[in-house]
Amino acid sequence: MESHTETFNSHKTKPKPDIQFRKPTLADGEAIYRLIERCPPLDLNSSYLYFLQASHFADTCVVAEMDGELVGFVSAYYLPEEPRSLFVWQIAVDEIARGQGLAKRLIRQLLANQSKSYVTEILCTISPSNKASQALFNGFANDEGLKVVVEPFLTEAHFSSLGHEAEELYRLAAPKHQNLFAYWR
Repeated sequence: MESHTETFNSHKTKPKPDIQFRKPTLADGEAIYRLIERCPPLDLNSSYLYFLQASHFADTCVVAEMDGELVGFVSAYYLPEEPRSLFVWQIAVDEIARGQGLAKRLIRQLLANQSKSYVTEILCTISPSNKASQALFNGFANDEGLKVVVEPFLTEAHFSSLGHEAEELYRLAAPKHQNLFAYWR
C-alpha cells in the first residue's frame, strides 16, 4: 500500500520524515486497539470494532507509523444523512510520538485521502473536560481558516447510569460551506 504525502496548509506543521501515513489494513486491528487502550480519556471500544474500522472503514481512517510501530490513528465516517459531513470518531497519538503535531497531521492526511469527495465540514464530539481534543480541533480550525460551531449533542442524561460525561458536537467548516478541497486551493 502506498504512503501519501500531506496537503493543505502542511507548511504550518513541518512533516517529519520518520512518520509514515497509510490506510489501515485488517492486520492493524489489534495494534489500533492497543493504541486506543494506551490513550485515555478515549473510550475503548471492542477489539472487533477496530478490525471493522481497519477493513470496512479503511478509506476514512489513517494510521501513522514510526520505525515500523503504529503510533497514531484517526477514524472517521461520512454521516448517512449528511454525506458531505466527515465525522471524526477517534484520534489517538501514542505517548512516544506526542509533541510533534501528529494529531493535526493525521487529520490533514485523512482529508487528503478524501480529496475526490465533496466534504463541506468536519464533525467530532468532545467532552467538556477533554481540553486536549478541544485545543486540537480549535487549533486545526484556526490553522486552516475554518469556522468552529459548538453545540450540545449528548447530555449526561443520555448516558444514564453509564457515568459518561456529556459530549458536545464540534462543526468545522469553510466559509459558505465550500468544498474543503476547493477552499484550500
